[in-house]
Amino acid sequence: MSQRRYPPARHAAPPRRRRRRSRLAGFLHASAVNGRLPAFLLAVGLAVLGGGFLFSDDFTVRSVVVQGNALAFADSIVASSGALGQSVFRLDTEEVARRVAAHPAVASAEVRTEFPDRVVVTVQERVPVLAWQAGEQAVLVDQQGWVIALGFDPNLPRVVQTEGDLPRVGAQIPPELIQAIQVVQERLGERLTTMAYEPRVGLTAHLTDGRTVVLGDSDRLPLKLNVLEAALTLPDHWSRLDLREPERPYYQ
Repeated sequence: MSQRRYPPARHAAPPRRRRRRSRLAGFLHASAVNGRLPAFLLAVGLAVLGGGFLFSDDFTVRSVVVQGNALAFADSIVASSGALGQSVFRLDTEEVARRVAAHPAVASAEVRTEFPDRVVVTVQERVPVLAWQAGEQAVLVDQQGWVIALGFDPNLPRVVQTEGDLPRVGAQIPPELIQAIQVVQERLGERLTTMAYEPRVGLTAHLTDGRTVVLGDSDRLPLKLNVLEAALTLPDHWSRLDLREPERPYYQ
């Protein structure tokens, strides 16, 4: 009796997998027809290209140009900016401007980027109103008492500190003391040679005729100057006038 042979059974793919493949093929076909697939590929390409721009060495800040500085050294402003080595695409210009404005000599700053690798910093510096000297060194001080730079300026009024250390750059002298110095200079004019400052005594004015006037601190300064004007008209000769207590002036 002969045996009937049957062909080997074929294992059909799971229906779920076939459905997934058919759905994917249908999605790709539909996307290609309606334009979604090219748009998707374009978006991916632009993202890759944009990432290349963001992280490319060609757009790393290699130079910082400083404009408007006269007192501050350009390299100190460049260092305070922190811009070198940053990407021009990711650089926060407002934050860089804030860092530069913290420089002792800078009142405000504007920052802009220039492609491919440059940053331009334009500063407005503080304006010195006097030179503050201690020993052989001096610093320049602005209206608000900020010590903005080391150096002398013969065109500015000078205050000589007779004791203590020279104020450091970035420190602040009391603004009322700076204003008092300016008032005395304006009031005495050409009769004033120099002004001295000593922490324990305060301000002392040296006049062109060799006399000295101890003014002390800035308290009641208008009254002190009125007493000084009256004392200058006295027939009595005096060499030193102490006005720290203007109601009881002492002279010798």
